[in-house]
Amino acid sequence: MVTIDSAAIPLSFVAGPAVLANVCAILQNGVNIRHAHSVDHWRSLQSLRAGQGGKAAGLYSDTDAAIALSGRRVRLQLRATELLTLGTCSFGVTSLLSLGWSMLADADSANADIDWRAAAFSVSTIFCAWVGLFILMTAAVTVIQESAAARELMQLHGLNVPSQTEAAGDRP
Repeated sequence: MVTIDSAAIPLSFVAGPAVLANVCAILQNGVNIRHAHSVDHWRSLQSLRAGQGGKAAGLYSDTDAAIALSGRRVRLQLRATELLTLGTCSFGVTSLLSLGWSMLADADSANADIDWRAAAFSVSTIFCAWVGLFILMTAAVTVIQESAAARELMQLHGLNVPSQTEAAGDRP
């Protein structure tokens, strides 16, 4: 029977959180790129409202609605970036706790104090992993909300969202 103070169990908890920390970091890069474009778009819409023209002049029938949607996108992207940063940190802490758990579990298990520490590390590791997963799911929902706002902005612009066959270049 494998016990909680076996060194093999905590080492298996290192790889998963490390991969998920990298996933959060990669997703954060994508959100940052989208955010930079959204801020530029929002600024263009603000200049349109101020009567200065700009790239967005004449593109939207309702400029105020377009500015509101663009601002919503920027706020959602900032929230997603913050959540993904927290997720990266949570999964990083989970990996470090797993390493500590492994070192304690690998030590001399004759001492009851070490068993208690290993149990504390295991509970902390699992808690941090769950927190990271919750944060990652919340970030995913936030990105979905931002994409919905972008779709609304495209519809306000008069652009049709292409079907999958049109997007692939197979026009009938």
